[in-house]
Amino acid sequence: MHHPPSTASGAGEPTAQTGKVWLIGAGPGDPELLTLKGKRLLEAADSVFYDELANAELLGFAPAHAERLYVGKRANSHSVPQREIVDWMVERVRQGQQVVRLKGGDPFVFGRGGEEVRQLTAAGVDWEVVPGISSGFAVPAAAGIPVTDREAASSVHFYTGHAAGGDAGSATAGFPKEGTLVIFMGVERIAAIVADALRSGRPATTPVAVIERGTRPDQRVTIGMLADIAMRAKEAGVRTPALIVIGDVVRLRAEFRPELTQAGAGPQTPLPGIILMAHGSSLRTWHESVDRLASELAVGGQFSQAAYLEPAHPTFAEVVEQAVAAGVAEIAVVPYFLAQGTHVVNDIPELIKAARERHPHLRIELSFCLEGHPALRTAVLSRAGEALAMLRSHNGEAVAV
Repeated sequence: MHHPPSTASGAGEPTAQTGKVWLIGAGPGDPELLTLKGKRLLEAADSVFYDELANAELLGFAPAHAERLYVGKRANSHSVPQREIVDWMVERVRQGQQVVRLKGGDPFVFGRGGEEVRQLTAAGVDWEVVPGISSGFAVPAAAGIPVTDREAASSVHFYTGHAAGGDAGSATAGFPKEGTLVIFMGVERIAAIVADALRSGRPATTPVAVIERGTRPDQRVTIGMLADIAMRAKEAGVRTPALIVIGDVVRLRAEFRPELTQAGAGPQTPLPGIILMAHGSSLRTWHESVDRLASELAVGGQFSQAAYLEPAHPTFAEVVEQAVAAGVAEIAVVPYFLAQGTHVVNDIPELIKAARERHPHLRIELSFCLEGHPALRTAVLSRAGEALAMLRSHNGEAVAV
């Protein structure tokens, strides 16, 4: 039996008799920016639905028996349809589970939290939102940029760049002429966003910052002006997740954090690239898994991309071209295979040979495959421990293993 939903839920505690959905803001990326309430509820969860932008380290707060379900979304790629996510949560609530929906940033700031709450309400299940620290102000702050300042900006405006296109229907059309602009999910449409900002009357010399993986150890900031930021972002190989900040407040970074903006600061040579070479399976879930791992390997803006054996895409040759265009001079190729089979011994070396002939100045080295790596044993034992914990919890025994 469950309680009817309430849009004015209090700070209620989870109980064993009643299922409930807790939409928890995971913060901008640094796991220490999760709220205390969010951590406490994670520790009591029966199942956790987590997003692309929620730091996976936070899953460690959930009990060993808790079900962990990845339901992240990227541009043009949704691991699970939105309607299905809610259906799965409703099913578990009706079984009496405490369900945590872990969302990057704050659930109600470009996080589809409103959509999910409407659907949960329609399904008649109880829910509560636990606000999170939004990347809209936390990521600029971590980079030394205040979104408002008494001298530089008295207002801040948040936009999503997904629909930017420079027309009347653009999500960024009609930018205000004054104040700080913070654009979520805008990297792929940065040229259109710049065009909208210029049309709003902002000078081409307006400073812009693009902040990748904000608040994380590998955070990277690319600085420019409206006149050149699209070019600078392309040259730097900027990748999502990233936030765009437009306005005079960007200049304050040099004042507040001069050690980060001194001439010569940062690496002087391009970071080496990584290509995770995988089997050309047609399974969508396989590609999503490999692509996600390749993305997590990127550190400090490092080029890291998954490539697949034909007929799947992107092919090795296509990814090499992307690396060259991004200015990468060295590439490590890691076969995502468990054994030194024909693909690893013959096919991949042939692809590397062709790439070397096409790009003689590009250095490419093939690593061993995953067979025999000691971390595999750790991963297997970890998964076994999770399975044993679930078995024991089902049998009413102690959960600890």
